[in-house]
Amino acid sequence: MKRRDFIASGAAFTAGLVAQPATARAQAWPTREITIIVAVGPGSSADALARGVARIASRELNATVQVKNVLGGAGLTGFAELAASKPDGHTFGVVNVGGLLVFPHIMKVPYTWDSFSFLGGVAEGYYGIGIAVNSPIKTIEDLIAAGKSRRVTYSASAIMNGVAMIQLGNATGAKFQFVPASTQPEAVAQAVGGHVDVVVQTPPDLVPLIEGKQLRLLASATYNRWPNYPDVKTLKELGYDAATIVPLGFACSSGVPPAIRAKLEQVIAVAAKDPELMATMRSLTILPRALSGPEFRDAIQSQASTVEGILVAAGMKKT
Repeated sequence: MKRRDFIASGAAFTAGLVAQPATARAQAWPTREITIIVAVGPGSSADALARGVARIASRELNATVQVKNVLGGAGLTGFAELAASKPDGHTFGVVNVGGLLVFPHIMKVPYTWDSFSFLGGVAEGYYGIGIAVNSPIKTIEDLIAAGKSRRVTYSASAIMNGVAMIQLGNATGAKFQFVPASTQPEAVAQAVGGHVDVVVQTPPDLVPLIEGKQLRLLASATYNRWPNYPDVKTLKELGYDAATIVPLGFACSSGVPPAIRAKLEQVIAVAAKDPELMATMRSLTILPRALSGPEFRDAIQSQASTVEGILVAAGMKKT
């Protein structure tokens, strides 16, 4: 054997030895119970989605899969635990725009974007602009006109809710000011009581007040009409490229081996199209939206500058 052939053969043999442990780990995985971390309490939409994914992951991986609700720090504790989890593929969790786009600007966080590998998205929330029934503002055009003559205020329980309002203002020159609320009921109450001009929240928050004739739905603030109010148009349909997009999906710690991560990505892809989970989403008035890992990451990251701008304008940016 020629010397260069011997060297090439030796290099290939060595590479094979290096690759074997990783391959063996992927083939042996999972070796114990898999945990899905959810940074909110039981009964929430995110919790319901996680439990649906746990059911599907258990079936697809032939393993025990449990949901672990990690509360504290308005969700920060759960994100931190997920980022610090052992990178062996036995832990993944729900991640959202709050933990990735908001927390890093308002507090010190023990993680970065590079702490996570994004596995995929399964859903997207509906958002709408609600207004008190006795308000003189009757249409989105009225709202824009008001915003050009004065600063129009909107309440929301989360900064991300108002992305559509900021985009609408940027497109029209209207001035919209975010008024933070600690809870969903507080945000709605501010609009009902006339303390703010409008509120931007989800169907579970607004529908009871709409049905109770205390609020009207001016427009859907997503790219889809609400299923329970199909006659109310979206901002896009009204001629404004504005929408609050809040995808819900999953990630694991960034050190998980590629072969194992690929299996987790496949589980999320299957879950996103599972008929039972899709029925659960519809019952929660959540829009099913299947996204690959890179697509899910991009859907969140594309809103980074808008969210930072809202925080700055509201005087909430600290870091």
